[in-house]
Amino acid sequence: MNDAEESEDYQAVGVKCRDALIALAKDHADAEWVGALDDSPKAADFKGWANVFAERLTDAGRLRSYLKAMVDKTWDLTVWLQHSSNATPVDADIVLEATGLLIGTLGKLIRRQEDGEPGRCPRCDSYRVREDIETDEAEGGYWESEMCASCGWQSEPAFTSWQQHFEGTDVEGYLASPGMGVSDRLHRADPPENAES
Repeated sequence: MNDAEESEDYQAVGVKCRDALIALAKDHADAEWVGALDDSPKAADFKGWANVFAERLTDAGRLRSYLKAMVDKTWDLTVWLQHSSNATPVDADIVLEATGLLIGTLGKLIRRQEDGEPGRCPRCDSYRVREDIETDEAEGGYWESEMCASCGWQSEPAFTSWQQHFEGTDVEGYLASPGMGVSDRLHRADPPENAES
């Protein structure tokens, strides 16, 4: 989109948006939450797959209806732009934003499906339940519990030793590996052996 100048360039935005939607469907077609299907849509049938996703990711009602309408209209827009010989920058921008909104909406619903609903306080039903961790140097580990920021409720703390926490982790290998932080010095290659300090 940033390099587009002519109608065919804006049409290409439609092609890319369509391809992105098809890729999203292919990436999640075999997800566990999709389950078994009597008649699976074809691999490139985004609308077919997205409607399956809508059935699996939402309860019947307004959200499902909205998602299915969004799927239908966004797909139609991408195909329209792809074939529009008079495509303009505004057309391409609208299709790009519509595609981004649909991908973002599906992403949120997929994450909710995979992570589950957020926890609620057993006392006041608030969603403001947070993890509380306190390090215990004397015991060599940490205490973990949940705490409600609304009413102050706290679950029974559970202790985890550092040994338990790092069990199965290659700590030495992790510490010896190059860092992945924002600093450039962490990403540079090892200097040649004969390099001067």
